[in-house]
Amino acid sequence: MKPQFDFPRTENSDVREWLKQADKNFEALQEQDRQAKEAGILVGRFIQEQFADGYAYYVVTKENKKMVRINAVSGMGDDWRIPYWGEETNIEKSYLLDSISRREDLAKLFQG
Repeated sequence: MKPQFDFPRTENSDVREWLKQADKNFEALQEQDRQAKEAGILVGRFIQEQFADGYAYYVVTKENKKMVRINAVSGMGDDWRIPYWGEETNIEKSYLLDSISRREDLAKLFQG
């Protein structure tokens, strides 16, 4: 599975279309994440880090024994980047797994 991390964008001057496209892209990112989870792989899963007034989204593109390679996701609203991560970086796998676990636990808490 080759993960997608560059989603379509719209012209920012049309806010409604921009928000609609960002929502559609986020749904596609969640679906990619779900498929990777079901396959039991980390490539394709995403991590979100709070930044400024939103989130920076990154997707796993490579898994090693203790580290994972992540790439910034485009088309998710403001497209924030974590300054010390940039467009792509390696992070510890344990950090990724903890972040995914928190995201999934929070989603379960607010389901209903």
